Amino acid sequence: MISKERIDQISKDILEKSSFTFENGSTAFELLAYKILSDRQRAIKPVDENESRDKIGYYIEPNYSFEKVAQRDRTNPESWYEAFQKFAVTNPLLLDMFTSEYPHLGEIKDKSLEDYLTTCDFTGFSVTESSFLFDELLENCYSDHRMLYSGDAPKQMRKLIAEILNSEVKTEKVSIFDPVAMSGSLLLTLKEKFQSKVELYGEEFSSDLFRLLKMNMVIHGIDIQTIHDNFVRGDFLKDKEFDANSKFDIIPMTPPFSSWDADPELLNDPCFSEVGVLPPKSKADYAYVLRGLQHLSEDGTMAVMLPTGALFRSAAEGEIRKYLLEKQNIHAVISLPQGARNFTAIYTVLLIFKKKKTDKILFIDASRDGVKNATRLKQNFLTEEGFAKILHTYRNREEVDRYSRLVSLDEIRENDYNLNIPRYIDTFSEKKIDVEATISSLSAKQKIIETSKKEMIELLRKLDTPEACQAIKAVSISE
Repeated sequence: MISKERIDQISKDILEKSSFTFENGSTAFELLAYKILSDRQRAIKPVDENESRDKIGYYIEPNYSFEKVAQRDRTNPESWYEAFQKFAVTNPLLLDMFTSEYPHLGEIKDKSLEDYLTTCDFTGFSVTESSFLFDELLENCYSDHRMLYSGDAPKQMRKLIAEILNSEVKTEKVSIFDPVAMSGSLLLTLKEKFQSKVELYGEEFSSDLFRLLKMNMVIHGIDIQTIHDNFVRGDFLKDKEFDANSKFDIIPMTPPFSSWDADPELLNDPCFSEVGVLPPKSKADYAYVLRGLQHLSEDGTMAVMLPTGALFRSAAEGEIRKYLLEKQNIHAVISLPQGARNFTAIYTVLLIFKKKKTDKILFIDASRDGVKNATRLKQNFLTEEGFAKILHTYRNREEVDRYSRLVSLDEIRENDYNLNIPRYIDTFSEKKIDVEATISSLSAKQKIIETSKKEMIELLRKLDTPEACQAIKAVSISE
């Protein structure tokens, strides 16, 4: 069994030894995914195409396996393009999973491609090890010069969201929908953490990320028909793929910090008509929130990671916040350490929503429980204690001095529907000063200064120049 530490290092080696990044066609992920699928098929040794589909859901013609293509001409992009095209024809439910244009592959230098294929020798990897490597390759793409996509939540935040939402599930079967699914990593984390049987659904706008999402799902054993039926490419804010009658028990969301097309015609949409205003064009945060609530079941829970400004910005956002508060849809407000979200140095919050009314809102201030990520300087981790404290406090809805409070709607009304956490949790602590120790320290420093001045004057006198004499006078005057 290859250790997780070794697999993590292999993922870093792949990124260091190749020029592959997501912006030139996600080639690294495509080749790795294709290798994993080939290995998986080889492991079951199917006698024909039907047996392969029955056991793993897809089929790769032996002549187009990863090994065969690599043996023929592994640095020729057209060879890989041909293999991907053959895969699409043979597996129509995964028609658009691999790139449809080989120029993406052609952008890669031959030497780089050869180095990559040499580094990516996963022949001895189990399915579990291969899947973990794919995960680590995704995670390690978050660095200043290899930006994959800045919106996705890092591994620790995905686990936090999953643990919080899992504590809300009371049924044996649960539907989970991520409206901005990106790589699908958040959905897969929830599937791993949930005790209940889950049905996964997702939507993603970017064509490149949608292909990556499919690869990630296939690699992690999600049924091919489920991927085809439950995952769509579309713009969630326009809501053309999932109609308003589509309801889900759990909705996790890490929407991008972005603008949106706030078309006035959307005020006729039931999602926005009751509120009476649209979120500003420059900030789509509450557009995602309102659209998400439209798809939340009556007993459901939604977790949305947003910038802290969503708690207190005024104008239209203030009106939307008032609407949500009066409907008592906001269940909890959890502030996170600076940089808790990938590739950003801003403060973020996790807002928990429910359709059922919540009498009091739980505020948790975990913003001071972070520790710097040594390799990703803009990012902070939650400490282990901080992670556990959030979960314990949330699950028990506890009040902890200077950390958490249950706040009534009346108090929030008095604060003009502003949810900025310092209004509700006093985190200020008076710093005690040891007067005697401070005086002693100042006295010792003063003696050092006086000794230094005397030494300086002696050195200046030895110089015996007009400038030195002038400097001596200056020092004497300052004394």
